[in-house]
Amino acid sequence: MSDPSSLLVLGLAASSAQAGPPAPQTTVTAATERDRFVGGAEWFTGTATVSMLFGPDGARTFGGASVAFEPGARTAWHSHPAGQTLVVTEGQGWVQAEGEPRRDLKPGDVVWTPPGVRHWHGATATHAMTHLALQGEVEGAVVAWEEHVDDAHYLGDGSR
Repeated sequence: MSDPSSLLVLGLAASSAQAGPPAPQTTVTAATERDRFVGGAEWFTGTATVSMLFGPDGARTFGGASVAFEPGARTAWHSHPAGQTLVVTEGQGWVQAEGEPRRDLKPGDVVWTPPGVRHWHGATATHAMTHLALQGEVEGAVVAWEEHVDDAHYLGDGSR
């Protein structure tokens, strides 16, 4: 009669040999390994610091960044070919889609902007704001930048 523990070891070895290559592993990317930069003047008014979180990688079809806007900072008008989700994590901000009123943002708010919709977002004139920005890629593009938001629209005195 065979030793039961020997049979167990042989069974485990046989099943792992038949299992094929190991499954993909969880990845952790340290903050120090990711890009962080001040948003360019062609895309932002004021100072906005962009901290890249991740990009599309095949299985994950979208990318994400954390964007910290100083008071008065905002994006230019822009759109996203796959739409965009914003998750406000700190501060107070505003978002406006073309043809709609400017809307207030606070921590915990989630904004969905559908594909192709022109919009802008940023901090209020007196408070900073940080949000996570998640957007998909279509044919290599994640954003189409347009003109800067004028002060009248930013301050809510104009409708567009």
